[in-house]
Amino acid sequence: MKHFPSPFIYKTFLVSSGFLGLIYLYSSQLGLASFSLNIFEVASKIAIPLLVSSLIFMLWLVTKSRMLVYPLFFSISLTSLFGFTETLTGSHATATNVIFYGLAFYTAYFAYHIQKNQISLNNVLIGANPLLLVTGPISTFFKSHTHRHFRKRVAYYLPFIVIGIFMFKVIATPLTEFFGMIELTDIASALVFALIFELFVYANFAGLSLMIYGFFGIAGVKIPLNFRQPFSARNLIDFWKGWHVSLSIVLKAVFYEPVKRKFKFTRFSTQLAILVVFLASAFWHGVTFNFLVWGLLHGLLFVLTLYLLKRRMMPYMVPVLLLSGVVVGRMVFADSDTERLLEKLMFTWDANTAVLMQILSVPKPALIALFLGLILMFVEFTFLRNRHVAKRNYKFLRVPFSQMVMIGLFVLLVSTNVGVDYAVYGQR
Repeated sequence: MKHFPSPFIYKTFLVSSGFLGLIYLYSSQLGLASFSLNIFEVASKIAIPLLVSSLIFMLWLVTKSRMLVYPLFFSISLTSLFGFTETLTGSHATATNVIFYGLAFYTAYFAYHIQKNQISLNNVLIGANPLLLVTGPISTFFKSHTHRHFRKRVAYYLPFIVIGIFMFKVIATPLTEFFGMIELTDIASALVFALIFELFVYANFAGLSLMIYGFFGIAGVKIPLNFRQPFSARNLIDFWKGWHVSLSIVLKAVFYEPVKRKFKFTRFSTQLAILVVFLASAFWHGVTFNFLVWGLLHGLLFVLTLYLLKRRMMPYMVPVLLLSGVVVGRMVFADSDTERLLEKLMFTWDANTAVLMQILSVPKPALIALFLGLILMFVEFTFLRNRHVAKRNYKFLRVPFSQMVMIGLFVLLVSTNVGVDYAVYGQR
């Protein structure tokens, strides 16, 4: 296995490549792009990550050095800094240069596995797997699940695909109609938009992640469940255990554990490691002022939450910090216009109805999507003790009744063609 990728890995790579090709072929049939352009784009999105992953592996074979870890992880930060790739603010800003397709994901993947000293030729085909590069997850593990009967795999994983399609298509896509609200700078409007945008990013990113999780599961591959009902959290620490799980695993291995070991004899080693993790995460998303503020904000709120929980002090502050981190953090995350962001951070109050008018001016499917997103968030948070919610694996949405409701809503609403389809984390 150390010298040649296993047949299982080869097969998965080929199936994923074929599936990606079918997606692009379907889009060309719909008239979304020309057939010849799609053929070139699919070939490039398969070949270029495979080539770069091979070069990374060969570089590791020559050096056998963990010094590669941080240049790999921050390579996307450099391309962002010099304008070769877009920052991940969540807006529709797909990079036009196919050379950088998937770069953020497969470099983080190799950084993690080099740090863990878990490198073989298998990593080339896993890291460059074209479906994993659509939006993640970062494959911190990639295990054969073929011992489980195909029918059982379909029965278990197909509901995840239904949930993913529902979240992505019925909730996330129509919410793009609210994007004009980013221009509003008074604090009430900014926070309302931040909440809507948080719902959009969650439904978009989690929806695509769940679809990919379900597809790989049916194909016989176990990969990380990238979202675990983050709004079931009771504090900010718990929230990050359920949001972009695979990136959290990478950050823990690459930054938290080394910094904690390096400064283990100092009093504030944990706090320092946490701040380093959030700053590293910030610059992985983009080297901009708003991400610097985002990283510092979340790092400080995380440290403060940890302090309060350990000392059982001011329990009422813990949910306040959670709400502040999620909503204010998203407000900062979303806006790369420094001047406009600074105006929002002045927290000025303007008693006008602009935000209400903008909300009411969007098409009805967007308002329905907002309502459904809020209901989803409410159920995750409120019914954590329910047996279908407690394990934080979307079981409450995988029961037959929920599946039928989601399929029915999809059939009723998908034909409205409201909003824009794109992958929030699939831009570079």
